[in-house]
Amino acid sequence: MHLLENKYETAGLLKLPPHARDIAEHLLTLTPLNQLLLMQQANDPDTALLNEHHVPITLWPDILNATLLAKTTYFLPNPNFNKEELLYLMKAACSSIGLPLNVYSVKEVIEMSAEEYPVFSEWLNTFAKQLKKKR
Repeated sequence: MHLLENKYETAGLLKLPPHARDIAEHLLTLTPLNQLLLMQQANDPDTALLNEHHVPITLWPDILNATLLAKTTYFLPNPNFNKEELLYLMKAACSSIGLPLNVYSVKEVIEMSAEEYPVFSEWLNTFAKQLKKKR
């Protein structure tokens, strides 16, 4: 049985080959969210980590996206989050599955992701409701 705190979206991680998943889980455990986002923006793969696990460089974007999705959805709704913090997490999570909020509405993302990413879809819906209360 999982604790509520451990309920996060693992669908992206499970799509990775096992050796790439090892890297994602390493990043998930040891790398702060802001650093993961910087790594994604830099588009500069960690070749040492990839080589250590014998993972091709082509899997780096998938590894980072899966890690970002898991990391953002690990955050529980918190009434102390302000609008900017809620949006920061929502935007990071949505972009990690290729459905950025500057292109799609929250409702569209929830509908399009519900089947493939059920935990994320529920998480996004909860965060969207919390954001609505802040306005």
